[in-house]
Amino acid sequence: MKKFNIYFLVSFLIIFSSCIPNDVDMQEPETVEVSENAIQVLENLDIPNGFNFETERDVILTIIDATPFVKYEVFAYSSDYDSEAENISEALKSLLYAGKPYNGIVNHVLSLSSVYDKVYISRKDGLEYSYEIIDVLNNKIDFTITASKTANKTARAYKVSSTGCVECTENVFINGDFEDGPALPSSFIQPQESFVDGWSTTATDNRIELWKSGFLGVPAQNGRYFAELNATQNSALYQRICTSPGAEISWSVWHRGRAGTDTAVVRIGENLATATIETTMTTGNTAWVKYSGTYTVPFGQDDTYFIFEAVNAAGGISVGNFIDNVVLTETLAGDCAEVTNKMFYPNEFTNATIAFEDLWPYSGDYDFNDLVISYNIKTILNAENNVTQVDYNYIVESIGAGYKNGFGLELEGVSPSAISSVTGSNLTEGIITNNANGTEQAQPNAVIIFFDNAHLNVGLPNTISIVFENPITTAALGNAPFNPFLIVNMNRLKEVHLPNKPTTYYPTTVSIEEGPTVRDSDGNFKTPEGFPWAMNINGKYKAPKEKVIITEAYNFFANWATSGGTSYPDWYQNKRGYRNNANLKN
Repeated sequence: MKKFNIYFLVSFLIIFSSCIPNDVDMQEPETVEVSENAIQVLENLDIPNGFNFETERDVILTIIDATPFVKYEVFAYSSDYDSEAENISEALKSLLYAGKPYNGIVNHVLSLSSVYDKVYISRKDGLEYSYEIIDVLNNKIDFTITASKTANKTARAYKVSSTGCVECTENVFINGDFEDGPALPSSFIQPQESFVDGWSTTATDNRIELWKSGFLGVPAQNGRYFAELNATQNSALYQRICTSPGAEISWSVWHRGRAGTDTAVVRIGENLATATIETTMTTGNTAWVKYSGTYTVPFGQDDTYFIFEAVNAAGGISVGNFIDNVVLTETLAGDCAEVTNKMFYPNEFTNATIAFEDLWPYSGDYDFNDLVISYNIKTILNAENNVTQVDYNYIVESIGAGYKNGFGLELEGVSPSAISSVTGSNLTEGIITNNANGTEQAQPNAVIIFFDNAHLNVGLPNTISIVFENPITTAALGNAPFNPFLIVNMNRLKEVHLPNKPTTYYPTTVSIEEGPTVRDSDGNFKTPEGFPWAMNINGKYKAPKEKVIITEAYNFFANWATSGGTSYPDWYQNKRGYRNNANLKN
């Protein structure tokens, strides 16, 4: 029994050691065991010139909306289900952008999966929501809103500080004594609200009634003019003003009846519908009476409605409820909360996948499982919609090679000095030298090495956080997936990139190998037939098993490739008949 155990152990060690390539083995192309016929069939596919196996395209998002504090969410939308309600429910899991316009504009380039030709846009204005499904036309998403009447009247009350914090200007309440407006005759006038600075009305005809002091024996409480809440109907006059959460605002208003005792209320809140009654004003017609109070702006409330609303009037629905000399004073400043906007790739709750063959520039086995990384990118933007941070959340899902491969990312056109810090890298093999900020040394562009030995990272979720010294535009950052690359077997000079992407410059461009079996003699990371060594997949991808060619795992991959991406753009999805699950890794 003891001899048998020793024999078994020795046999196991011999077999196990034969499965681990030594240093010499690792530098040579691996022996391909896939059927030569299968590879030949794959390489004989007619791949259109210029097709780079991309599963997405760049789409320009433009939103024009000058409404203060309006917030947008943009979702990828598809028509996979029979009902619009189901499609919308699914879209709400696919958030691409969330934020507020800056100076009335949102302008970004999104990397949008090729499976989508529409987006679902949600717009929040105070507590009012609106939704719209928008076609992506010519790779553009254009959405324009004409500012509401309250936005037009309050736009001058907002500004953005140098820190990106949205603040309120001074004197945010406009024309509280009704002196700024059209010239009045000796009696009264009912102009459209657009002619009365600051004020809006709930009246369906949009008319505001102004009186001149002394008309019918009624003096103004202050100045020459005052207003009547009941112009042609029971209504309210209001202003929507910029406020900061936590601010205390002292308010006062003078009220007077007309034909007898009139009643009106003061309502304050985030929205016309939900503003609460702060006081009830019941006043006779012999003198002006002052009503006052203090309002504290709740957390999360960026702007506030101050509403003066008629309840009843002795003279009927078109007669009564004079107001004048409305004064608002901020007695305690609130907190100026910095606005944070966000972009997601491929969307908030979905991961993209990058899959490599590591035998470049030689043919591999086309199973695209040598290194498979599932990832999601969150880009954090400030109030000006400029980038302050990028979080790259990833997990190494598959390693189909004995090589100690590394992985990194280049931000083309971004200087290393533009980066304040990089955290999350796992460098264990001593082949990477970084600057103090976490970017790689000797690089003109910012290069971040995530890890240098995939075997020590497989199955471990991690986040690379890239913080910028100063906010940069999304155009300067570039578009996801940026320029990811594999470092082959700890050879820092040997990188594998997506098709037609450049190598980094550490310390010089990778030299092109020569020989009869070299399949990429021009360094564009494509074979003469057009096949890549790396693919970025805008969604969830399961790696084929070892030596299973990708067309034997994904039934419509060939259709997609030969069509130049127009047929079966969703070839990688887990739909009925799309995958041969028996040929995929668990």
